[in-house]
Amino acid sequence: MTKDDDDDFYRPPSQTVAGLMFPARSKQTVRGFTLAMTPAEQRWRQIISASQGERETCLLSLAMPDLWNLIDQPKPVSFVDVDGRQRTHRFDYLAVFKNGRRVAIAVKPSERVERLNFKATLQAIKRDLPIGFAEQVALVTERERHKVEVRNAELLNFFRRCSDEEADNIVVDLINGLFGEVPISDLVEKSGLGARAFRATFRAIYAGRLNANTREHISINSIVAPGKGWA
Repeated sequence: MTKDDDDDFYRPPSQTVAGLMFPARSKQTVRGFTLAMTPAEQRWRQIISASQGERETCLLSLAMPDLWNLIDQPKPVSFVDVDGRQRTHRFDYLAVFKNGRRVAIAVKPSERVERLNFKATLQAIKRDLPIGFAEQVALVTERERHKVEVRNAELLNFFRRCSDEEADNIVVDLINGLFGEVPISDLVEKSGLGARAFRATFRAIYAGRLNANTREHISINSIVAPGKGWA
């Protein structure tokens, strides 16, 4: 048997596709990465971040059920700033959605946004975006990141790495038989799979198969209901 024939053979994650790499640590940045597999790709990839805010934004983006791909540090764009000077800007992420929509994401602390008048700069950047780069721009500060929602997104990313097709299928069958709200514990008990079913239920929430309040800690006692179109 060759390595290619062995489905269980370990394959390391792909390197980041980022167009800019930061020093591992400096006064301005602390580089890290998140392992992720987007629907556009068939293997795990490193997505870099230069701050905790960027990492949290990355996790929240990856949790969106309609996300297709997430590109870290995409190519820079040129723009004329509010003072009429030619400048370049590199967004932190470029989110591509399943319907083809592209959103360029800038992550900054709110203090810097106000001090640098960055919203005006972002408007100038948006005005001069090249055709096809993105239809929207989004500014994300700590005010847009709900701490519990981030924690749930982090758990989701971990549970996605615990691939379990059997548990996913069993939980989907149980969801198809639901007619109203139930605690997650009911699905876990009926499945007979214990923690495997909890992880599968967690994944089902973010796949849109179940509705749940993601701004509350998702636990075995959380209440869920069939997602739209899945009942």
